[in-house]
Amino acid sequence: MNRIVALWRDTRHLWVLLILVVGIGAVALMARARMVPESYGETGPYRARARDEIAAKPSVLIADATCLECHADVGEERAESLHKAVRCFHCHGVGHEHVALARKAAENPDLSVPPAAEWDGNFRTDIDLYVTEDRATCLACHQAVVGMPEDFKKINVAEHLENMGASETESRETCFECHAGHDTAP
Repeated sequence: MNRIVALWRDTRHLWVLLILVVGIGAVALMARARMVPESYGETGPYRARARDEIAAKPSVLIADATCLECHADVGEERAESLHKAVRCFHCHGVGHEHVALARKAAENPDLSVPPAAEWDGNFRTDIDLYVTEDRATCLACHQAVVGMPEDFKKINVAEHLENMGASETESRETCFECHAGHDTAP
């Protein structure tokens, strides 16, 4: 009996450690079971139903057709331009509030729709709808960078502005001296 008591006394810290490891492991397994989605791992290391769930959510982006309901002239202007594949939100923001106000104004002639705000120069802006006569908007797509497809319309900014005789090469509006936003032909 003394031997058992001595063994317990000498190994008690190991038994406590073993109980802690088993307890923590059990808690971790329970937490994992609650946190890991049901379809995780069915077809690889991701949630198998994630695409279906995302596709079922309504789009946060406004379709061009919604914009063109009121701005048909822009649709006509873009119809044959190089920008016909560029979506409205790429250059003007999501416009949720603007569309909601426009729909209310269509029902109530006393309401007016405020004009689009001036862009703040931040591509992660919180502005609902903005006007982007800013070279940064153009250069986001058209500045020559490594890895850009060869057939994409890209420019070397300094060279292009010098060749075209831009009056103010550092101006935000310099691209719009020759180009329009919707129909880019000079």
